Amino acid sequence: MKNSKVFLTTVVLLAVAASCMTDEENTGKSHLMAFPDRYREVRRNGGGGAPAHARLDTSIFMTAVSFPEDYDWRRDTSLGNVRGSIELYRNGEKILSVPAGSGSRVSLDPDLHHLVDGHLYTEYCTDGKTVIGLDGEELFSYPGRELLCGLLVEDGDVYTLGQNRSGGGFSLRRNGGEILSRKDGYIAVHMSDNPEYPTGALYRDSGHLYFSYWEAGLSGNGRFWYIVEDGEGTPVDNLGAEGAYDIRIRNGTMHFSTMGSTTVRRWAYTDGTWRASMNIYGDGQVIVMAPSGSSAYYLSPALFFSFRNACLCGRDFYIGINPAEPGETPFLWKDGDTVFRPDINGFITAVEVLIKKDLVLPGDGS
Repeated sequence: MKNSKVFLTTVVLLAVAASCMTDEENTGKSHLMAFPDRYREVRRNGGGGAPAHARLDTSIFMTAVSFPEDYDWRRDTSLGNVRGSIELYRNGEKILSVPAGSGSRVSLDPDLHHLVDGHLYTEYCTDGKTVIGLDGEELFSYPGRELLCGLLVEDGDVYTLGQNRSGGGFSLRRNGGEILSRKDGYIAVHMSDNPEYPTGALYRDSGHLYFSYWEAGLSGNGRFWYIVEDGEGTPVDNLGAEGAYDIRIRNGTMHFSTMGSTTVRRWAYTDGTWRASMNIYGDGQVIVMAPSGSSAYYLSPALFFSFRNACLCGRDFYIGINPAEPGETPFLWKDGDTVFRPDINGFITAVEVLIKKDLVLPGDGS
């Protein structure tokens, strides 16, 4: 995980589409027109759609970091002592603005806030504890300085998996209460390493809660892996795990991921039978494959922070794009069109689409 002093050096060049359809603030189009999915039946799983009586409420959420107008965030990669805010949007409307940066308990680093189920979760460390926030308010805190590697929200509970920021050791917690902790061991992956696991290193499989970690061998040679299921750790056969950088349980079976040597980074997204992907090349070229297009989209340079800047919902592919050129503003891209431009000096950090079924809408008369 990158710290706030170097995070901008790891961004990737992404492309920007030329065609444009913006919201009312910029063009006179209403938010309902800018987001046509808002009240329509979204056909998913490759077709079939929803039953005739079902109504679907599609909400497009987006988080962004906003700075003062005179601040050059592209040049100041350390973020200095600047104050700003984290903005939360729903369907093109700002619904939350959380002060962040110098003097606050919310960081401007895009790695340290998370969009989950339409809510903004933040992580911050004081001298002696870790503070987890929800929508701008402190949710809970606990002793130790940790970096979140996993965040799972379900049934009103918030599960966190945090790695000690100063070395080995980690803790698994529910609502801040300790389930498991170790003074050594390392969580191999972080919150934004794999689009197949939006909850990071912590996940469920067949109802069980899992994560994996490793310990260094004698004299620092090799890694000895463990799988933790529902708080109980089990050693992994070291021969099978040789060269692994992550181990997961999928449908009850152990799977190993190893480091590749390719210079192309590929992020793949799935929703039922729909597929989308981004191929990011070392020279900055990005090729987007989306279900809505009969051919690839070739996009122009932009700053792209992680796979969370994109989201696939049915056949619609959304990307939050941050143009690399000074003076250009970020925008939300959907299937080749621009659908929203937030009025900020800053960048988009995550996009999420949620669908609520059987919603009684105004004017339905039901």
